[in-house]
Amino acid sequence: MGDPERLTQEVTVRPEDPDHDIVQVVTTGDLRAALSLLMRRHGRGVYRFCREALHDPTLADDVHQQVFIQAHRDLQTFAGRSTLRTWLFAIARHRVLDAAKSRTRAEAHLEDDDTADTPDPSPPPAERIDEAELGAALVACVDKLPERTREAVLLRYQQGFTFEEMAEICREKPGTLQARVNRALQTLRTCIEGRTQRRR
Repeated sequence: MGDPERLTQEVTVRPEDPDHDIVQVVTTGDLRAALSLLMRRHGRGVYRFCREALHDPTLADDVHQQVFIQAHRDLQTFAGRSTLRTWLFAIARHRVLDAAKSRTRAEAHLEDDDTADTPDPSPPPAERIDEAELGAALVACVDKLPERTREAVLLRYQQGFTFEEMAEICREKPGTLQARVNRALQTLRTCIEGRTQRRR
């Protein structure tokens, strides 16, 4: 569980952190209780991020578990230099990147074997565009974004992080991330218009 005295000395409890109560539990050395609180508060958000980033519920479930296993292992090293939620999503981002790379390698191996059936990507015909179809178009277009662009869009609009918080998670400058998201919005607009016009 760790040495409570050592944890108290190393962890900075920031009152402005919405999760300062969890950080306070960390300082007592009760990492299991801290993890339980962390999962109850942010488990659903982490899963949504993983699911949308990977577009694979089963893989997202595995990654979600990995995130909280690592969080439990590393909570005692949390020093309060960022908010706890930002720290948690930095872990989630790394695990998502690892999972995406592993999946890419596996898919490349299947293509080399030439044994995988390729599904038809064309959407079914529809006479009218409704809200559900627009949502499906958005999901499909987000999925086409480059990996780093997709994660930036999800962190900003799905999870509601500021560009400054995103900079801590992604280890990039806020301005770089803001420019990336702005370019992505134009790309998404063009993609969605293209998909919906084809269905009319």
